[in-house]
Amino acid sequence: MKKLRLGLVGTGFIAPFHLRGFAANPHAAITGVCALSDPARRDRLAAEFGLRAFATYEQMVADPEIDALVLGSRNTEHLAQILRAQEARKPVLVEKPVVLSLADYDTIRASVARTGVPVMPAHNFVYRGAVQAARAVVASGALGRIVFGSFASNHTISPEHAQGWRAKLALGGGGALMDSGHHQVYQSLFLRGCPVSLHAYKSRLVLTGMEGEDVGHVQLRYADGSLGSILQTWTNNRGGAVDGIRLVGTEGSLEVTDALYVNGERRDADTDYSNSFVNQARAFSALILEGTPPASDLCDARHTLQLIQLAYQSADTGTVPDFVAAQ
Repeated sequence: MKKLRLGLVGTGFIAPFHLRGFAANPHAAITGVCALSDPARRDRLAAEFGLRAFATYEQMVADPEIDALVLGSRNTEHLAQILRAQEARKPVLVEKPVVLSLADYDTIRASVARTGVPVMPAHNFVYRGAVQAARAVVASGALGRIVFGSFASNHTISPEHAQGWRAKLALGGGGALMDSGHHQVYQSLFLRGCPVSLHAYKSRLVLTGMEGEDVGHVQLRYADGSLGSILQTWTNNRGGAVDGIRLVGTEGSLEVTDALYVNGERRDADTDYSNSFVNQARAFSALILEGTPPASDLCDARHTLQLIQLAYQSADTGTVPDFVAAQ
């Protein structure tokens, strides 16, 4: 089987996780790197991981020795880079959010339908073994009728992130909910599906130098009348009592914290952040080489952005918007 050769775009916080994730992959390897804003860091990563350093994205995407791409660039750069990769017929694994507008999602999906070249969102949290096992528990009906689910994360961010491009709404598209909150939203979709309506709040409590929120809370209602909650904050590292995934049903409950627990019984301990990139890398190579659908696709990524945008609408206007899922 051919070993895929990948080019990595971007050299920020997430880059080493992708590099190590693919280093454990027998079917694909990152062989090149480029960065639009930090050539010195690009060269350091190239030396550390034995990569070819590309001067520009155009050079990388056009190179016949690069088969596919991993985009860890700024949010506002993704659309143009994805469409250029589509022209070059090269698959892309792209960090969240894939793009910042629903219209841009539709443009990408139309291109993928035309070319047949896949674009996969980097929704790494759903590739944790514990989350995959939790989905199987839900599908089995062992919890009975699910009544409530919560998806919560409290953590701080580095000064580099708090003062960098994420601090600007024009570049990040939002604050904590748009950025780290993406993980909570797409996991909620993975385990519970789309809601029918929502109500949200947002605040800026600690990171007051940022334009976006540092805490966001979304309340969800589903078609069967069950409820849910999504919480993302960048204000503290003390959320142990509430952090993680919790589902409560009429016949049982589960949680994903340091492991998957079902009715208190420890089931699957694969919750490691770094290992999620190993599993995600395998899913990307399987998508390209075998046509295996990913656990979370572009439709899920579009629904994630749609939910977050409706949450911002609710927080800004005090309304309770309906969620109408597009296929």
